[in-house]
Amino acid sequence: MTRLATSIGSFPLRNPVICASGEPVMTEAGIRAALRAGAAGVIAKSVNEQPAAARQLDKADYAFLDAAGMATAGPAAVSLFNRSGLIQRDCADWFAAIAALDREAAREGAFVAASIVYASTDGAETVASRARRAGLRVFELNVGAPHASEAAAGAIVQETDPDRLEALVRRVRGATEGMQLWVKLTGLSSNLPALSMAAQRGGADAVGMMGRFMGLVPDLETFRPVLGTSAAYGGGWALPIVCRFLALTRRAAAGSLPLIGTNGVRSGGDVARMALCGAGAVEVLSAVMHGGFGAISRIIAELDTFLERRGLAFSDLVGDLADRLEGYGDQLETPGRWRDFVPPETLQSE
Repeated sequence: MTRLATSIGSFPLRNPVICASGEPVMTEAGIRAALRAGAAGVIAKSVNEQPAAARQLDKADYAFLDAAGMATAGPAAVSLFNRSGLIQRDCADWFAAIAALDREAAREGAFVAASIVYASTDGAETVASRARRAGLRVFELNVGAPHASEAAAGAIVQETDPDRLEALVRRVRGATEGMQLWVKLTGLSSNLPALSMAAQRGGADAVGMMGRFMGLVPDLETFRPVLGTSAAYGGGWALPIVCRFLALTRRAAAGSLPLIGTNGVRSGGDVARMALCGAGAVEVLSAVMHGGFGAISRIIAELDTFLERRGLAFSDLVGDLADRLEGYGDQLETPGRWRDFVPPETLQSE
């Protein structure tokens, strides 16, 4: 389906839907299922050099929340609330396994990538070198894991300083020669355009945004926190926030930096929305955890139907809205418009 074809810089993709790193792709079987569902690629479950980050998986827990923030297992679920940990497999063994899957995927025009959740510069450089030696083609450097503030000290680190990020990416770039280097940024910063430009200066091929937020959900039955503590929070409600930062980043980079959108995609229409704001591809995971790998097939089919109906190719969408985005000062004056959005009592004469 050529109308779905896209690319991240010089790296071609058969469609714009990538299965993001997470528990569904923590096994070879899960990765194959994502590829069979039609994903253009899979970011395999992340590693790092810290044993504490892997041990955290033993304390992981998950809940789906409805629009009111209540736990639910049904179709009303719109958000994923969870704490997680990293894969409990030897890094070299895991990279060898997913490199074999990447070679299989390449024959179908897809890919399987390695991912690290950042803990230290030396560790990131070492892990990246192992990924390159394993023969992998794509390496995702995740510096935006939301759990950093809650995890064991040093297990994972979130980077929000542009200068430090540039230096980190430069080191990892040196260890990933010949590979695609994608940097995934936090959602807990308003500085994403500056962080993106720093990653580009350091040598990143693309930037993904944005990681989930941290939240605390009180249970009104027990008066205790859902899942016992704070946890990462993401859902369809986050899509407008992600879209804004995609558009701002595309503008800051003058379209020169490939962007990957993540956090909030639940439908083919959501993929189109992120594309309009500058994303050349998207990563999905929560939809898979809630609806199974069939969610990937559904999203791709919905996007294809949308494009066919409009007579468009996916590439026609990328950045179209972002490149024409106006500010407040550019909007038409609508005196009194506020009156349509207040209770009638507000407008009564005293």
